[in-house]
Amino acid sequence: MLDDKYAYLILALLYMVPWFIVYLKSPWRNGMIKVGLAGGLMGIVAEVWYFRDYWRPPTLLGEGVVGLEDYIIGFALFGVGGYIYSSFTKREIDYSKVSKPINKEFIYLFLLACICLTVFSIGFGIHSGYVTFLIFLCLSVYIWIKRPDLIQLSLISAFATLGISLLIYYINFNLLFPHYWDTYGMLNQPILGFKIFNIPLSEMIWHFSWAMLCSMFRGFRNGVYYKSPN
Repeated sequence: MLDDKYAYLILALLYMVPWFIVYLKSPWRNGMIKVGLAGGLMGIVAEVWYFRDYWRPPTLLGEGVVGLEDYIIGFALFGVGGYIYSSFTKREIDYSKVSKPINKEFIYLFLLACICLTVFSIGFGIHSGYVTFLIFLCLSVYIWIKRPDLIQLSLISAFATLGISLLIYYINFNLLFPHYWDTYGMLNQPILGFKIFNIPLSEMIWHFSWAMLCSMFRGFRNGVYYKSPN
């Protein structure tokens, strides 16, 4: 029986398997690594909100303590969600439609998301699971309105990432650590705590909505358009 402190590390390393596959297929490997490095930092920062009311996972450094696991999984999720579609479809950039990058707007949206998560989760005490999903959804809809050409990319990436997550979670939380979420999760809320194959629905919603959003980052921020598939 493996110690619970290895559960989060194993989860993070399992996500590195699809990351590596996507990386090998990606025509933008340097960009994928850069995005992953930033994503690792976000994986650490996110625990400011999630350790309060979502979960208290044991790490190599202790229970509810930020660790290497947070960085690894942040690195992996930014890469998988952000590049899985482009890596496997091989759609080329349509340089006739390229527009100027909108870095300032992108930063403003990021800051707005952090402010909303803080105000509604910490300030008003609404569970971070609900707030996170609504933020991801609202930002996705905002980008869809401005860039409807990214809707297909967004949804396909979301479903692909969801499928990967279901497999990884089944291995980790059914075969290896079936008691994990009952012990360390804080999901005693309507919808969030409902489980499918011992996997919290909140986790599947999170991974789906995150991939739905982050898959559009490159195209939206950099003003990149893709050629229509033949």
